[in-house]
Amino acid sequence: MRSARSKRFVLFCTLAAMPGSLAWTLASPAQSTQPPAQTTPPKAAPKKPPQEPIDPNETAGVRGPGNLLTVRVLMWGKIVENAHVVVKNANGTLAGSCFTSTTGVCKVDVGPDDYEIEATGNGRKATLKMHVSEQTGTVSIKLLRAKTPAPVANP
Repeated sequence: MRSARSKRFVLFCTLAAMPGSLAWTLASPAQSTQPPAQTTPPKAAPKKPPQEPIDPNETAGVRGPGNLLTVRVLMWGKIVENAHVVVKNANGTLAGSCFTSTTGVCKVDVGPDDYEIEATGNGRKATLKMHVSEQTGTVSIKLLRAKTPAPVANP
């Protein structure tokens, strides 16, 4: 019996001499309810630069305050429904596009500049180059028969 008592006493003295957290984990076999101590602070999320507002003077298609350009598509003097209208800047970038309504009209938001307006529908096509300003009214485009390439003769 003395040996069991002396073993307990030696174990108790050893545990008492250990640091607090280590002694507690060795002495109690049950899981600790305290969360483990954090040794390193969490990394801060990288800061994102604030988004700059979109400048319409820098975007393709709209230069300055935009206004609606009304395009009417005609073929043989009649309106063309569902014609596709593409408006490009002088440098070739897309400024806007639309499909004509049942009245043969569509509207594209563009600013004052030089544009190439192309309309296609019913297997026909038309292109118009013009300067658009605030005073520009409705633009009418007449669709023409699409040109077929000339056949190449075999040598």
